[in-house]
Amino acid sequence: MICIIRIILLLLFVLSPAISSEDITDDRLERIQSLLSDKKELAPEVRLKSYSDSLFVLSELKGKVVLINFWATWCGPCRMEIPDFNNLYKKYNKDGFEILGISLSDTKQQLIDFAKVYNVEYPLLYGSFKEIDSITRSYGGVPAVPWSFLVGIEGDIIKTYPGAIIAQYDPITHQNLVHTIESQLNIQKAP
Repeated sequence: MICIIRIILLLLFVLSPAISSEDITDDRLERIQSLLSDKKELAPEVRLKSYSDSLFVLSELKGKVVLINFWATWCGPCRMEIPDFNNLYKKYNKDGFEILGISLSDTKQQLIDFAKVYNVEYPLLYGSFKEIDSITRSYGGVPAVPWSFLVGIEGDIIKTYPGAIIAQYDPITHQNLVHTIESQLNIQKAP
């Protein structure tokens, strides 16, 4: 998404000679320059509890690769991702991979009941409407579920996945996720 913003901003500057640097405020110019630079920005903070009362703080997971998955129990494609996410979690968690399933609308009890039925093996997080709204806004809004962000070992967003990541229905996206996780964790495939 940041790449698209960079391209749009670059086009605005190239195609719009009427805009001079005097017409742009200093903070806007600084923001534009930061978007055009290759400087990485940290992923917005997430601080939520899981249904098992463990507190998860994204900044404390720096050094790990974290898949932040915005979802809801009522969402069919979200449910379909769970087996693949369970497999990824089992395979890479010991190497430093974490999944944070952030429910947009469910209560603690709903998540407890859901996890029992669907055998979810990774943390499912919840919060008040205000907390969830603040987090989704900090990620630029979440227009639909599922919607996922992959946070690299340095704490920056390295990939965004709009929609479901299901190996059976979209093997290219799923393999892209696996490849990115492995390269971030520096996992070498056996020949």
